[in-house]
Amino acid sequence: MRLIRARTGGRGQRARRWPHRERGSISVEVVVLAPGLALLLLLIAAGARVVEVQGHIDGAARDAARAASVARSYTQAVQAAQQAAQADLGPTSLCASRTVGIQVAGYRAVPLTGGAVTVTVTCAVNMSPFAALGFGLSKHFTGQAVAPLDPFMCRDVAC
Repeated sequence: MRLIRARTGGRGQRARRWPHRERGSISVEVVVLAPGLALLLLLIAAGARVVEVQGHIDGAARDAARAASVARSYTQAVQAAQQAAQADLGPTSLCASRTVGIQVAGYRAVPLTGGAVTVTVTCAVNMSPFAALGFGLSKHFTGQAVAPLDPFMCRDVAC
């Protein structure tokens, strides 16, 4: 009976031999998987930044369009849109304050029925941490919003 146990490798011998065959396999798996996991986390972070910035830009465009729609003149509409966008994209946003651009289109001094103002907000965002994923040093984001001109606002020069 003792010979049979020695030939088949009893439980005691298997338990001792098994760790020797698999020694170092976890470190090899970590070395192979670590770069893939790092790239996956980097991709998730880049996606989160893109979604967050686009949401901020769209919100700023919406608020700027609403501010421009109640202005009395085109000049006031541009100023109101600029102030509203700068308030939304303040120091807490990822947009560099000097790279925010505002364009106001569709503003009429005397609005026709159904007149609307369109505001486009553009912003450059630092994407240098994600250069390994193919992003450039900065990426330009654009948001556009349309707001109807307030029909009760006096836009005539005689007001």
